[in-house]
Amino acid sequence: CLWPFFSLPRLPLQEWELVVLGKLKWNLAAVTPHDFIEHILRKLPLPKDKLLLIRKHAQTFIALCATDFNFAMYPPSMIATGSVGAAICGLQLDDGDRLTDLLAKITNTDVDCLKACQEQIEAVLVNSLRQVRQQQQQSNPSKTVDELDQASTPTDVRDINL
Repeated sequence: CLWPFFSLPRLPLQEWELVVLGKLKWNLAAVTPHDFIEHILRKLPLPKDKLLLIRKHAQTFIALCATDFNFAMYPPSMIATGSVGAAICGLQLDDGDRLTDLLAKITNTDVDCLKACQEQIEAVLVNSLRQVRQQQQQSNPSKTVDELDQASTPTDVRDINL
């Protein structure tokens, strides 16, 4: 008999889903690298006019990390910190060592581990851009390498192969 079911208060389906998940004790809140970007950027002495560009580059690096299994073992905070460091270094806004030390202090991480993560992020970017250039040259061999270089930027999401 369905009679006891109809005596329950009518809740929208999403609320019932939350009730079920709560009873199963499933925690669906996931921390991602994007959650750390603002906290890191706020603590860095950066020019205000460059923050939007740095954020955009860091977000692109994070998206790139999501496509490579080598980053699966890094915590989200490390990926975010390495992405911010790679973005700032790529934009040539700071020398590498002072920035890495400051980032490691801000996030309470090991400097060598952070350097390794940042170098790995930069290597993945180089490989991704190389693949894009090869695909572009194969699809349009009449373009010169200089033309292809001008079209490739690390903030261009089309350059990321998913």
